[in-house]
Amino acid sequence: MVDLGYDISDFKSVDPVFGTIADFKELVKAVKNRGMKLIIDFVPNHTSDQSEWFKLSEQRTEPYTDFYIWRDGKKVNDTYTTYPNNWISIFGTSAWFWSKTRQQYYYHKCAPEQPDLNYRNPKVITEIESVLRFWLDLGVDGFRVDAVQILFEAAHGMDEPKSSDVNWIDGWIYTWEQPENIEMVKSWRALLDAYSKKDGQTRLLAVELYSTPTKLLEYTGNATNPGAHIPFYFNLIFADPEMHAFGVNTLIHQQTDIFPRSANNWVMDNHDNKRLRARLFDASVDSWNMLVLLLPGLASVYYGTEIGLDNLKLRSDQRKDRQNGGNGRIDLRDIYRGPMQWDDTDNAGFSTSDKTWLPVHPNYWRDNVKAQQQDPYSHLNIFKRLAALRKTPVIMHGDLKTYVPKTWVFMFTRSLGKSETIAVLMNVGSESEEICPKDAAEELPDEMFVHTCSGNSKIRVGEKVRISSSGGVKCFKMRPQSGLVLSTSSGALSTVSAIIILLAFCAKFLE
Repeated sequence: MVDLGYDISDFKSVDPVFGTIADFKELVKAVKNRGMKLIIDFVPNHTSDQSEWFKLSEQRTEPYTDFYIWRDGKKVNDTYTTYPNNWISIFGTSAWFWSKTRQQYYYHKCAPEQPDLNYRNPKVITEIESVLRFWLDLGVDGFRVDAVQILFEAAHGMDEPKSSDVNWIDGWIYTWEQPENIEMVKSWRALLDAYSKKDGQTRLLAVELYSTPTKLLEYTGNATNPGAHIPFYFNLIFADPEMHAFGVNTLIHQQTDIFPRSANNWVMDNHDNKRLRARLFDASVDSWNMLVLLLPGLASVYYGTEIGLDNLKLRSDQRKDRQNGGNGRIDLRDIYRGPMQWDDTDNAGFSTSDKTWLPVHPNYWRDNVKAQQQDPYSHLNIFKRLAALRKTPVIMHGDLKTYVPKTWVFMFTRSLGKSETIAVLMNVGSESEEICPKDAAEELPDEMFVHTCSGNSKIRVGEKVRISSSGGVKCFKMRPQSGLVLSTSSGALSTVSAIIILLAFCAKFLE
């Protein structure tokens, strides 16, 4: 737990903090019984220094002697040696650590307690493949593979070239994005596909790497030699109040212009970065969920985003994260990982224990699933309407066009022939904006129906709105950080409107 579980001592067991293998088997069964799939995190780059593999490697015990990357020190004089080279870890210090036991340095891209495995040793690859099979045999449906961009290092072990303007990624020329990483991912995909062929059920391979869409695409391979089914596109995670509509448009096209629709994978927040609500505003949650859920492709939604879960504020005695994520970060990843808020009971209904691993956010009495279920315009119910819309043909198969009608208003449309068009509008600014969507997208009709609106929108579901300024007629204003989903069809609104009316009636009745 030096890195909150990302330092693994035994790949085929469960940390007692979380339970037992028997508990895991029960989890698999419960998930499958509910018609869901179970994807688990896979951390193949390194182990804990408490791993038996590492302990045996330190002792030069076969077959583990070369399971890790060991080097003699660089000789300075007859009595003094220093690090083998100038490679640095993600924490900005040397990536080499001295083992008194073995009298050599070992390489660690992350913390010293996380020695890197030596993927140039075929025995390591074989052992890691056995780990994948172990969990597949237990019934998991795939893996989210951690930090694939650092699996391999340059074999020559030369010093990184010095530069006065090197940033933290560009400076990792020999320890970052080596071509062998992609081939390793393809090998793992082949292993998963062999399982899939047995029963016709896809085993998902998703890879985590913070990189450009061009590089992400390389990890997906091709039809004859496939790699990851999906990488995660993280650029939206860095959206902040400074980002205008042109910036949003650029981020979308960086991905959609080169990626096939099926491999687009949109991410707004995750366990390593600030939550959407904390990074922007509570009022922003609905409009950005509109973006992620209605763009073509997949939506990777971090738990709690559907209710607008906020970052925690922790005292020093409540912190668990010893690493802070590295790279000179001063924020604590703990604050993104608070308990889910189910209701207003003790611990927000998350746990029956006296105390949770991390404290529940103090706003749980108000911001929780149960409360939001009763509010027709809550984050949760807006999310549900968007999730339902995702299942319609126009979102599943429709074309995408994007527009920037104003500096702080982003718009995109999804259309499927002449059957239906959906227009999504986001005011990402801090002021109200008058907007006439048809002025930017001439193919739209003069009027459209509101399918879904953000909770802070003045315009409500079911309303017909004029979207053209022809004849000098004003259109409508959007409040700051609000969002709208418009439809050319009123038929799609009947069920949604009925649900809203029912929820509103129930909420009134419960008062």
